[in-house]
Amino acid sequence: MSLFWILVFCLVALVWVLSIVDIVRRRYPSQKTAAWILLVVILPIVGSIIYWFARESTNEEAALQHMAEADRRRSAGSRDYRP
Repeated sequence: MSLFWILVFCLVALVWVLSIVDIVRRRYPSQKTAAWILLVVILPIVGSIIYWFARESTNEEAALQHMAEADRRRSAGSRDYRP
């Protein structure tokens, strides 16, 4: 097996494991959790891609993103621009 395929396999396995961990961590209703895990287990690459694009952000993630955006705007407004 070449080094390329070993790296590809490791990357796919990492994404697969992270997807399953994220599904379980989010505490979806049991049927939704089972459906997502089943999709990710049966179709590891495609299922993981579908999950990451379809997942909804939690209130905590939205609040962190909002604070980061406000911080960025605040720091951009305080810069001294000299032409």
